[in-house]
Amino acid sequence: MGVNTVLPSAVWLPFGARILRARSDKGLSRAELAATVGVSDDKLGEVESARCRPARSLVERVDNALGTEHQLVDAWAVALQAEAFPNEFGDLRELTVHAPEVWETQPVVIPPFLRTREYSWAVLRPSYFDLSDDEVEAMVEEEMSLRAAMTGPDGPSLRVVLNETVLRRPQGGAEVLNAQRGFLADLVAAGIVRLGMIPEKSPRHPELGGPFRLMEYGDRSPIVYAFAAQGGELITDAEQVLGAPWSATPSRRSRWS
Repeated sequence: MGVNTVLPSAVWLPFGARILRARSDKGLSRAELAATVGVSDDKLGEVESARCRPARSLVERVDNALGTEHQLVDAWAVALQAEAFPNEFGDLRELTVHAPEVWETQPVVIPPFLRTREYSWAVLRPSYFDLSDDEVEAMVEEEMSLRAAMTGPDGPSLRVVLNETVLRRPQGGAEVLNAQRGFLADLVAAGIVRLGMIPEKSPRHPELGGPFRLMEYGDRSPIVYAFAAQGGELITDAEQVLGAPWSATPSRRSRWS
């Protein structure tokens, strides 16, 4: 790949990983699948590592070869849509897991990937009062799965900034909150996450404007997800990312040192 070649947006990373997983589940080597669909091994490797945008015709051939029942074509369409209209991207979890570095600011609650199971229940149960306990439990399990991926040995470099009031609000009661604070302390002590605090008495702070997640992808442009009451907005344009309120935080290079 040429030095000046611009890589596709990181929104293609989950799509490439999905092809790789489907191929592995089928028990095929990359060379075997490449031969079946009529491309080179290197070309398929570029698709799986999201170093190129595959044509729909290629994705259809891969879909047929792996028997994924149009799921890969649907995922391709989602990635294409997300690149053109970023706020339509739905799989924030996959996008986060693929980021080598993640910086999140949460002025109200602990981020989902740092929660204890009890704290997760305390946040989700009242927020989704119309759901059954089983449905809420499924959401809690999803958060625990994300936590395992984010804080495990292959997880990203994590930096989280919390408003001081987050660690004072008795979400779920004193026992649940104390256990959550102890869990965070263990993660910090283990070097899994770097935790910053915004003092409660700070009248102004650039990271009090609202929760956001900044995801870095090395040689690709960074992505920001700005949380909202319902869903959020995915921002992929580099100029928008650097020109938004979170750009008042330290430079991207210095903040991870």
